[in-house]
Amino acid sequence: MIALLFSLFVVNTKSVELRYTTEAPHIDGVIENLWLQADSAYDFIQYQPNDRMPASEQTVVYFLADDENLYIALRCNTPGREPVASFKGLEDHVWIYLDTFNSRSMAYMFAVCLSGHYDDGLLLEDGRVQDISWDYVWFFGQKKYDERYEIEIKIPFKSIRYKKGLDEWGINIRRWHIKDYAVTHWTEVLQQEGMQVSNFGTLKNVHPKAKGYYVELYPEGFFRYDRRGDSTDYRPSLSFNFKWDPSSQTTLNATVNPDFAQIESDPYTFNLSRYPVRLEERRPFFVEGLDVFRMSHLGLGFFSSLDIFYSRRVGESLPPPWLGSIPILGGLKFINKGSDWNFGALGAYTGEFTDTIGSDTLIIPDRGFAVARLNRAVFDNSDIGMMFSGTGTSRDDYNYALGFDGAYRAGPSQLIIQSALSDKNGKRGYAVSSGGIHRSSNFIAVGSFVSVDDSFDVADMGYVPWQGVTDLYLAAGPARYPETGPILRFYLEPGFVLTKYPESEQWSKFVSLFVEPRFRNLWGFNIYAQAGKMYEADTDYVYRSVETNVWSGLRENMYLHFGFDWSHRYNYYRSAIYDQKWIASQLWIWHWMSFMPVSQLSLITYGDFIMEWEPTGELHAITPIWTPRIEYQLNADMDVSLYSEFVFVTDQGKISTAEVYSNRIGFLFAWNFSPKSWLYVAFNNLRRDEGDGLELAERIAAVKIKYLIYF
Repeated sequence: MIALLFSLFVVNTKSVELRYTTEAPHIDGVIENLWLQADSAYDFIQYQPNDRMPASEQTVVYFLADDENLYIALRCNTPGREPVASFKGLEDHVWIYLDTFNSRSMAYMFAVCLSGHYDDGLLLEDGRVQDISWDYVWFFGQKKYDERYEIEIKIPFKSIRYKKGLDEWGINIRRWHIKDYAVTHWTEVLQQEGMQVSNFGTLKNVHPKAKGYYVELYPEGFFRYDRRGDSTDYRPSLSFNFKWDPSSQTTLNATVNPDFAQIESDPYTFNLSRYPVRLEERRPFFVEGLDVFRMSHLGLGFFSSLDIFYSRRVGESLPPPWLGSIPILGGLKFINKGSDWNFGALGAYTGEFTDTIGSDTLIIPDRGFAVARLNRAVFDNSDIGMMFSGTGTSRDDYNYALGFDGAYRAGPSQLIIQSALSDKNGKRGYAVSSGGIHRSSNFIAVGSFVSVDDSFDVADMGYVPWQGVTDLYLAAGPARYPETGPILRFYLEPGFVLTKYPESEQWSKFVSLFVEPRFRNLWGFNIYAQAGKMYEADTDYVYRSVETNVWSGLRENMYLHFGFDWSHRYNYYRSAIYDQKWIASQLWIWHWMSFMPVSQLSLITYGDFIMEWEPTGELHAITPIWTPRIEYQLNADMDVSLYSEFVFVTDQGKISTAEVYSNRIGFLFAWNFSPKSWLYVAFNNLRRDEGDGLELAERIAAVKIKYLIYF
């Protein structure tokens, strides 16, 4: 505890001064003599494969600025080898991190690869959560030499938010070396802690003088062809997006008549659990600023966050047999960020949806959505906050929730506490959730607690599906970070779980064990096992499960991730079909593999193999799901992908009887022809077996162009 408290007051001594120039450097990857006037960062420290070791390849980073832009140049030496550039495989690359509010919790991220690939995003929760969905206007150039490569970056001050009058920003630089698959940082990053914004160095003498902030006009043109059965529809549309930054800390976004038709459809999901599948957000208006409109996250899978706003509820896709999604008429979003206070408000309105299949008609009325979030930094890089979310179609049909949360962070340790109240058409409920992790040089402890009242309901605008459930999980054990040898780090966490489901008065009790070694050669695996007496679905049984994940780090031309989950549990999917208690074994095997035979080509395969047994012990069903995919990168800004998703069914679990239940073919051409400007050409064709072989269920062809006008 003393060490954790001490870590709050330790000041990183590394700093670099930002110097100013009246002559802007050429952003072409050639570090000219102009950069000799700049201060520089060097003496990088190894993070992988060995903590605290000096970098085997020298890196020097220079910093300049003028009134409008921040300039960064990196000279990355590669003595004895030629730098590696690869569109699809592993390549030399760098990351820049900027904490422009000195929040010690959130930072911008900018990545440049030697091939010309780039990425950007946000580092959140003091480094525990990454959000790479954000998109900025910035520029870079890169050039390869015999034994070094050079990168130049230009970041307009108008593109990023920062606290006015603050002359010191937090900063760190990360470099990936192909040699020995090493990772180095300018400021020290340890295996037991990971990247922490609170441990960044300092960029001094920051005085942006940019007048005004970017106004972004973002028109989108869309032409879509839909066919369902014998019905065909041709639909052109035009949407308009607007972004304005009234100040260096404030952003206003608006969208009118957006067409968020998915360029690539959500993958087929096979769900045996009692809870609905949570889908990833992909729509630009909701992706940007998504970090603001949620309560604090732990960044680890065992923590159940109270997500009282789930953006996929706005304009959500409809379940089969209905096809399509609810139209969004417009949306407005306001965000203000500071080093102490953050505030965000979002509103959206969806239009009426009507569809008829045979004699069945579905009518979904107009609906409005409203979300607001306020949080304040406390205790250096911790925070407290509150959040409101609500939706309704009329005064008699509404759903809203009010949430409160706090996150305490001390070094690599973190504790989160959340609570929420809900009201759906007069039915009120409450929920609480907390989670934490403590790390030291030889010990790790994790835990979570969630309790959701059976009247708590945010189904119309959030994702908290655990009505009536109380769950406690605690685990602790040794943690090791060897300085030498094949193991990079190792966790062993025995624990226990107590769970109470709404249909039972008894508490389910079982023990657990988590084991995870990670190796210096980038391979690793983990095993999570549980066993004990389970009371759920108005029955009881002996629950047991074993889950294993195995992965390889990304090598020059291959990445591999596979695993399985065997369990003896209640099968909600079969119970609903056969109207009986179905307690039996399940085996779920999955894989994801990518092979890059040449720099521009990826051959990818991923899929699942699900086996279900009957309560009598006989094999009942095998459901293979397989998706081969080909991706070809024409250049750094243009790529083509083609995939074919197969879902099979079997008769009485006999693999010899396997037949294709559905097949979805997808094609996508994407061209990032200008900052934040894209051309998409997409095709999706879904065929499904309705009893007489595969028949067309849905066909979509689309051309979409998004062009950014900014000034």
